[in-house]
Amino acid sequence: MISKYKEKKKPGPFKSIVQWLWRLFSSVRLAVILILIITALSLLGALLVQVPSEIASDPQAYYNWIDTVARSKVGVWTPFLSALRLFNVFSSPWFIIVSALLMLNIFICSLNRWRSINLSIRGSAVKQSENFYTTGNTQAELKDIQVPVADAAMISEKVLKGRGYRTRTESDKNNSYITADKNRYYRLGTYFSHFSLILFVLAFVAGNYFGFRDVGFSVPVGSIREVGHETALSLKLISFVDEYYDNGKPKDYRSEVVLYENSQPVKQAIIQVNHPMIYKGVRFYQSYFGPAKKMQVRDINGIEIFNDNVPMDSSFVVDGVRRYEGFFDLLEAGLSIRLISSAVNTEDFIIPAGHVAVDVRQGSDQIDFRLVKLSTPIIVGGLEFTFVEESQYSGFQVSQDPASIIIWIASALFIIGICAVLYFPYRQVWVLSQPLGQRKSRLLIRTRSPRGFRSTSELNTLVDQIQKQIQKNPLKGKEDRNV
Repeated sequence: MISKYKEKKKPGPFKSIVQWLWRLFSSVRLAVILILIITALSLLGALLVQVPSEIASDPQAYYNWIDTVARSKVGVWTPFLSALRLFNVFSSPWFIIVSALLMLNIFICSLNRWRSINLSIRGSAVKQSENFYTTGNTQAELKDIQVPVADAAMISEKVLKGRGYRTRTESDKNNSYITADKNRYYRLGTYFSHFSLILFVLAFVAGNYFGFRDVGFSVPVGSIREVGHETALSLKLISFVDEYYDNGKPKDYRSEVVLYENSQPVKQAIIQVNHPMIYKGVRFYQSYFGPAKKMQVRDINGIEIFNDNVPMDSSFVVDGVRRYEGFFDLLEAGLSIRLISSAVNTEDFIIPAGHVAVDVRQGSDQIDFRLVKLSTPIIVGGLEFTFVEESQYSGFQVSQDPASIIIWIASALFIIGICAVLYFPYRQVWVLSQPLGQRKSRLLIRTRSPRGFRSTSELNTLVDQIQKQIQKNPLKGKEDRNV
């Protein structure tokens, strides 16, 4: 005898791979793993020194930074960590790939949930078996109701509508069926939350890839410095003021600045801590301050080739003695200049107060090293250096995040989605009205709410209101008088 059942055809290799990938990316477990990886990478980004964005874009400057700053922090691990791009974690391929996989995972999980959510919006079947109403933890029975089946169903439907439920009814020869639900459209709040997570990840990746953050932008008083990063902006520090409490703690420090775009002044402002200046998405935060040295340099013909304040914005410690240092370049002469200040934590017998050490280098070779006294010109490396005066510099954190608007949109969507799910839970009620005689009936009621919400409380409220309405039923009173 030939079987009438055909063997189920196995999917082809391509379809099998697609199905496997779909199951993989619809897995909540995968989402947890990807989130843990992103967390680990973010932790590495917080613990490991990160290359400034203005240096990362310049290969030569990056290698110099690796050999000096990074190697001083992590030692022999520097080449390995650099090869893995862990000194620039948030722009690394690892971070971008994992973030993209997480966005894909969230998107597919959202698609997988659509069937159940769509069913909730359309509504489940009205007519259910009698066993359905008597099972579960949230079900109740009203026996010997002194009203006909149709009236019991009508009263139940009225109570449900009064509590904001959408009702649908069916009936057969003997029974009346009601299914009701509430807040069905608020289940779409899940998609608001999921979409907001995608936007958060997208904004974070885009902000790190297309934006920049310079945490060490130093500008001396009276000087102009270019912001860089293809912004065509430059900042001039007009004045800097620092105030202190009686115990010596900083009270306030602020910088009066002028911002230029393409060498044209576009904004003047006072920048204080927690009061940044913003221009075309670029933010300037007051971050730090310190001493500067005004230096003048002339060539052998007496022509001035440099006259500016140099911020002493880094420091080093040798044998417990801390000194500040600053750098500038003499491009025409092909020289790099390092200035070293007198000690700041003790009396300095090597570089006395009122002096600055000038280290002249060409590439990695030292040309000359001399002490320059305040207001006293001296020849160093074939050039005349003059320490003109003590000054100050102000340090700013400069950043631009082109994805900041996405962050605001994502935050709003996330709040809307969470509120929709938490404060407007999806509730379902099923009611079966059965006859127990000519003027009697019974009601079977079952409710369901999301996990974590009190379905029993809602069931008790419905039962109590239905009983009260049955007692008030005018038809019941008329029948009682006729009896």
